[in-house]
Amino acid sequence: MAPGIFDDANALAFLANQGWLPLVLADYPGLVEAYTELFEATNSFFALPEDSDQKTKYQAPDGPSASDVGYYKIPDEKCIMTIRTLNRCPEHLRKDLQLVWNRTGALLSSILELIAKNLDLQSDVFNPFVEPCKSLPEDNRTPTMQRMFRYDRPEGPDPKVNAERHKDLGLLSLVVGHSPGLFAMDEDIKTWVPVEEDFVLPPDTKVRSGGLTATLLVGETLAFLSRGQYKAGEHGVVCAPPSPEQGNDPYRYSIVYALRPAAAPIFTKNFESRLTGLFGEAERLEGESAGALFQRIRNAHWNVNIAPEIREKQKQSQRKAAEANVRDVSA
Repeated sequence: MAPGIFDDANALAFLANQGWLPLVLADYPGLVEAYTELFEATNSFFALPEDSDQKTKYQAPDGPSASDVGYYKIPDEKCIMTIRTLNRCPEHLRKDLQLVWNRTGALLSSILELIAKNLDLQSDVFNPFVEPCKSLPEDNRTPTMQRMFRYDRPEGPDPKVNAERHKDLGLLSLVVGHSPGLFAMDEDIKTWVPVEEDFVLPPDTKVRSGGLTATLLVGETLAFLSRGQYKAGEHGVVCAPPSPEQGNDPYRYSIVYALRPAAAPIFTKNFESRLTGLFGEAERLEGESAGALFQRIRNAHWNVNIAPEIREKQKQSQRKAAEANVRDVSA
């Protein structure tokens, strides 16, 4: 089971209400060391020339799926390296990434067990959707992914929005940062909170001088399966200009492990309890693949990690669909 902060029921209550929770990464043995090594490897990867073999070999495809796998650059915003299988991972990243993936997968799996018990469900109810994702697969990819980000800081004096406000799609995500920039919505006071800053983090958290922050996020799939008992955490990235405290680094780096459900049959009756209540007729799923549920959730969201022009087309399409639904209801 997950040690440390998750022994405290108040932490689960906070996560359920807010959809996000700062963690002390050092509470989980081996994670600080593993993520530190992976940061060093990925930072050197991002520093390679754009025409280097390592970047061109693993170049992402163009279009709406560009951020699903491989190396992808959005000019003046961010660079992304997305890994879903070992054989599509740059060679000098493989050892460090595999260790981070496997340790993070085990941690989030144990947290989901605690969430299941908190919802008065069977502790293993999430296992069919998590077990295939816990270890980095060789070549048969699952929906789960590890993303490494390098965000461009602004050249001027004003902060820069590098990722608009959005919600993750899967079960849980772990965001590990090397410097502040992640913001999340405080649902109690409806205000954006810089969750990686010292005054927000738990006491004694190592966050500077090479230290790391960690933030747990609830995704839309968990929000659906918990019938809203756990809210999906709304968040975004805002980068400050380079500062002496950060060594005048022109970039902010982060690593995100996004745990998405494997394509196992889903039975919503298994997620009903005295706390979650019953699924409505339109929500009920009995034997349909979790992949189909995830795709429906995905289709209802625009992708924050693709080119701005594609992003805007997705937003416009969803606005039109929402307007059409309103007209149908009022007809």
